[in-house]
Amino acid sequence: MILRYIFFGVFVLLFACQSDEKVIEDSSVLDDKKEIKTNSDQKTKTDVQTSPDKGIKPERDTITEETLFSSQGFSDKKYYELLIETRLCNPDYDPKSNSNTTPCSAKFFEFFPYNHKRDIEDAFLLQVKAGVNNFPYRRLLIFVRENGRLVLMNGIIGYLVKRVSSPNEIDDLIVAVFDDLGNDKFDRYDVLLRYTDGKYHFVEAVGDLQGTFKTEKLKKAASKAILKRIKEKELIF
Repeated sequence: MILRYIFFGVFVLLFACQSDEKVIEDSSVLDDKKEIKTNSDQKTKTDVQTSPDKGIKPERDTITEETLFSSQGFSDKKYYELLIETRLCNPDYDPKSNSNTTPCSAKFFEFFPYNHKRDIEDAFLLQVKAGVNNFPYRRLLIFVRENGRLVLMNGIIGYLVKRVSSPNEIDDLIVAVFDDLGNDKFDRYDVLLRYTDGKYHFVEAVGDLQGTFKTEKLKKAASKAILKRIKEKELIF
C-alpha cells in the first residue's frame, strides 16, 4: 500500500512539471511575436524618416509641356486681350466671310510663361496652331513687353517640348524645330535654347526623330550640322 501511494505521488509530480514547462514555452512564443511586431513597426518608422528624396527639391525643375488647344476658351480674359494685342488674330472674325484670317480663340493659340520675374502680360510664349494665317506649320512665338508695347523676341518653326528652370528665373527651353525637306519628307530637331543678351539663343541639339543623342561626340557633331541647317532655313528667328 505504501508503495502504491509513493508511485501515485511521483506520477502527479511529473505531470505538474510537464504542465509548467508547456506554459513557459507558450509564453515564450507570445513574447517573440510581440517583439517581432515591435521591430517591424520601428523599421517602418525609420524607413519613412530616412526615405530618399523626401522633402528634397531638385536643383532644376523640368516641366514637360503638351499643347492642347482648348475648345472651351481661355481661362482668363487677359489671354484674349493679349492675343488681340499680338495682331495674330481677328477679333471681328466672321466665318461667313472669306478673309483668310483667324479668330482670337483658344482653339488656335496657347500661352505659357517663361520669365518668372515678370507678369505673363509682359513676357509669354505663344504656341500657334498649324494653318493659322495660312502658315502650314506650328510656331512658337516669344513675346516681351518693351516700353509698354509687345515685341516679338524670338520665333521657332515648331513647338514647345519642355521648360527648365534657371537660376536667373528665365526658363531654358527645349523646342522641337520642324524642317520641311520637300517631297513630303520632314525632319525634327530637338534643341536647347537659353536666354542671354535679351533673347533666346541656340545652345545645342539634344535629339531628332531617331531619338536622343546619347554621346557627347554625337551631340557635338549633330549640333553643328543642325545649327547650320536652322540658320540656312531660318527655322529659329
